[in-house]
Amino acid sequence: MKHLIYFLLFSTAVFSQNYHYAIDEAPVKTPPPVVTPGVNNQKEEIDYFNAYLLPVTQKATIQAALDKYGSVRLEKGDYTGVDIVMKSNQRLYGYSTLSPVSNITIAAGSTNVLLQDLLPNGKTITFQAGAVISNCTLKSIKWATVKATNAQIENNLFINVMSAIQFDCSASGYFRNNKIIKHQVHGTSNQLVMKGNSTTPSYGNVHLHSNFLTPAGDATDINNLQSMTFVGLDSEAWNFSGTGTKPMLYMQNMGNVKITDFGGGNGYSTVQTPTFDITANNLFFFNKLIQGEGTSGAPSVSGKTNVLYFVGEHDTYKRSTSPVTGFDLKAHIRGIGLDKEVTLNGTSQNVAISGSSAISSAIVGTKYTPFSRTTWETLPDPLGPNWASDRSGKTDNTSYIQNLINTKGIAELPEGTFYISSTLKMPVDGTKGIIGAGTGKTVIVGLKDDFPLITLSESATGDNNFVLSHLTLQGGSVGVYAPDEMDLIAFTNLKYVVFRNQNYGIHLYRIFGLDNCFFDSLSFVNCNIGFFQDPNPVYTIKEAGYVDKVVFYNGQFLNCGTAVSMKATRADNLNAWINCKFDGNSLAFDISGHNFPIAANCDFTNHKGPHIIRDAPLSLYSCNFYNNASTDAIIRGQGSFMEGCTLQDNIPVFSSTVHYQMSNYILNSTIRGTVTRTYGMTQGVYVNSNLQSNTAFSKLLVNMKDNVPIILINETPNPYPQLLVTQ
Repeated sequence: MKHLIYFLLFSTAVFSQNYHYAIDEAPVKTPPPVVTPGVNNQKEEIDYFNAYLLPVTQKATIQAALDKYGSVRLEKGDYTGVDIVMKSNQRLYGYSTLSPVSNITIAAGSTNVLLQDLLPNGKTITFQAGAVISNCTLKSIKWATVKATNAQIENNLFINVMSAIQFDCSASGYFRNNKIIKHQVHGTSNQLVMKGNSTTPSYGNVHLHSNFLTPAGDATDINNLQSMTFVGLDSEAWNFSGTGTKPMLYMQNMGNVKITDFGGGNGYSTVQTPTFDITANNLFFFNKLIQGEGTSGAPSVSGKTNVLYFVGEHDTYKRSTSPVTGFDLKAHIRGIGLDKEVTLNGTSQNVAISGSSAISSAIVGTKYTPFSRTTWETLPDPLGPNWASDRSGKTDNTSYIQNLINTKGIAELPEGTFYISSTLKMPVDGTKGIIGAGTGKTVIVGLKDDFPLITLSESATGDNNFVLSHLTLQGGSVGVYAPDEMDLIAFTNLKYVVFRNQNYGIHLYRIFGLDNCFFDSLSFVNCNIGFFQDPNPVYTIKEAGYVDKVVFYNGQFLNCGTAVSMKATRADNLNAWINCKFDGNSLAFDISGHNFPIAANCDFTNHKGPHIIRDAPLSLYSCNFYNNASTDAIIRGQGSFMEGCTLQDNIPVFSSTVHYQMSNYILNSTIRGTVTRTYGMTQGVYVNSNLQSNTAFSKLLVNMKDNVPIILINETPNPYPQLLVTQ
């Protein structure tokens, strides 16, 4: 039972967690104990473990507990049957496997509400109409409908929401400056509804990593917003059952629309509607590869829409209205003989564009507030620098933990250090896992470094996921090993795990695939490779080893040989690193065979190898590089996509040690090092970027064609981020 105080015969002291039971008891205020004096958990973990623990046997009192204690966490079990109203500063934490709960209402006027790890299956989370609801967080919410009708919703954060979001403020109210990070919906329709009005306009909402998967009918209905941004948008098999009529992205009466890293397709849908129908003042595409036409016709934009389209494929779209008053500026559209060209209204531009004020205005845009950057905590190091020598002669706890997994499913470990001599076997069936008392409190340590600490195994029944949270894994050869017997690992939420001193932190060896997972605050310290995708180099379906739509959020990759190694043989799609820190590694990314890999709002510092990023093009949004000492160049690869980045190091950006062509696209960025190469062919487009070592083409719009810069708009740039911003 998780409520028992454990007494274990370790040579290292084990401490008990303070649990709270009855609703009438006052919550304990003392800080949690520590494994080593001065070592504590990370802040979010402290908040979680300090919350009032409500046993499932008292689920009928969940509202009373929230109203009395403010912060409540749930144990394993079903908490449905009682609808919940959340008010200002209240927090409800589910169990790590996601807790079933009933309908939830966020009361009008609420601020700082937190909902996390909840499964309101078939239920609703409703933002109530009335006073403004702001600064609330919904994190890891599954299979509900997040709804609002004529509410006022501002500056909220939606993270890892696996539910439809349907906001209808067409009569009154608004939604402004909300961040939707990793939104994935499967099967249902509509998957995203956002309707505003002209009296109290809606704007500034940013969707970072969206996946609309097999909606039975229409996927989206978006109307009357002043602005909207998608960074990383994938849709597959929309209108799957043929019950819808609209294009996948249906956007009407819009102001400014921006879409990047846009992929997917609907080749196996019952009725194939087009990709998009967009009526907007201004439309911006960056790195668009999705195929557009359906059996009912081509995608369309209105006649008035100004289109800026930088790099992509499948550019076919029609103008849905006439007369056509908007312009079409396209750059490097592949597959139709224009992969090196910039065209304006269909005509290639090889000299300065005359009468370009409208284009200049669209490029410069308006300066807004960038996304806030993560304030990085120092990761807890509960065993200190002498951990390896201190493990000698310690008691072996392998059987104790394995027995918990075998008998309880979830091994709930108290505070303490657990030494193991052989791998822990974890079937991947949705019911197995390990949960500790925090990254600073619970440590599993290998007595030697010649075996994986945890080995996943295939299960014939259950879901394709497992649970791992709130602990440090130290030593051993690998932290978590997925061998080639594994089929699919999907919809797995791992959170607050620190991998220390391993050859590989996570090693995927020739498995079938890792799909739609959310890795929250996973950190890798002093590993040879932090995250290692290791497919069969000769492609086979069974050992495809693909990784699709996996998001690393708030992770740290510190002092590794290679932070991320993902060299795919079957293409990986739309993986993302959001708010992550890469510091002190020899190499941050070694990736190939990827479509739309994204690093967003990340920091790259103190790298010391030849390069920081190698091989496949990586999309970098609002990323900062500084204090690096790379000996060759920042990027050695096939190209790059940048927007809103700052590269402060006086290091060549692109390597001259490779002969193949590089295609580089730099928008709204400030770069100190040179972007030219002394060897190898370069294509690219530079837009509104301050290239401090290349002042001759530090202009508003430049086409780099076969190493020759063609200045198309000869105006001084004024760079600032335009995607990851709030208004």
